Amino acid sequence: MLAMVMMLGLAGCSTTNEQEKPGAAKAGAAEPEAFAPEKIIEWIVTSSAGGGSDIFSRSISDILSKKDLVPQNVVVYNQTDGGGEVGRRKVSMLKNEAHTLLTFNTGDLQGMLENTQLKLKDFTPLAIMALDGQILLVKDDSKHQSIEEIIAALEGGESFIIGGSKSDDEHVYKLFKENIGGDAVEYMRFDSTGDVLTSLLGGHVDIAIGKPAASTQYIESKDMKAIATFGSERFGGVFADAPTFLELGYEDIRFEIYRGIVGPADMPQEAVDYWVETLETVTETEEWRVDYIDKFLLLPSFKGGEEAREYMQKVEDEILENM
Repeated sequence: MLAMVMMLGLAGCSTTNEQEKPGAAKAGAAEPEAFAPEKIIEWIVTSSAGGGSDIFSRSISDILSKKDLVPQNVVVYNQTDGGGEVGRRKVSMLKNEAHTLLTFNTGDLQGMLENTQLKLKDFTPLAIMALDGQILLVKDDSKHQSIEEIIAALEGGESFIIGGSKSDDEHVYKLFKENIGGDAVEYMRFDSTGDVLTSLLGGHVDIAIGKPAASTQYIESKDMKAIATFGSERFGGVFADAPTFLELGYEDIRFEIYRGIVGPADMPQEAVDYWVETLETVTETEEWRVDYIDKFLLLPSFKGGEEAREYMQKVEDEILENM
């Protein structure tokens, strides 16, 4: 009985030790202010206007502005100098900067690792917003109307010029060359998917490597035809008839990319938290789902902060292993 009384007495008391336990807020102490952008937000895209990365970035910036998710203007800059390396290096060197964002996908990472000393540690991963993939395209009036016809033509001694942008497109070209094309295929490199598709329309390349985000309009207008995809599954919609290379029996021809956003390595943590939360809010809007994910046939896959870092790091490790 005495023990019970003592327990009740202790439970009803507020002791000095309890008041001062680690982590407890002190009376009158001000909580740290949450971060909010105080100046124009500079968003750097290291690909040309009209390509998949540009569409991705401007889709997000439009939603940020239209939904009043940020209190400042967002300005997208296309900085393609040095294959995008000038823009990436600029961001990596910023100190205590919370107002600069950089579009960063698998291709950007691969090109950076192959051509510079920069690595993922030189940036702060903020979010992976979606997963994307690549397709092979020909003009709608092309002599060869399917990937099977092109493979047969290669076996018959014909040669082809394949156009693509930097890094990830060049990677899938190499997969195609090693497994199918051999010396009968040649690569022509462009700054963006938009430039690649323009070249295909102009007859400067026979086949183009593109992404759904940039090529949908050409499929819908019947200027181009999608003949194969490099992903694990077929795309839907206007790309539904294009088989995967896995279906065709080429298990080594497979590649998917993430579409992400990073900041400088020195970005303050409160700014990191702000951007992770804000970018996740973007993915919850109808505009994002309908006007970007559904329209361009991407796989919604939000990963923020540390989860994004782990995903990107895994991809970096895989690329370095194969270099």
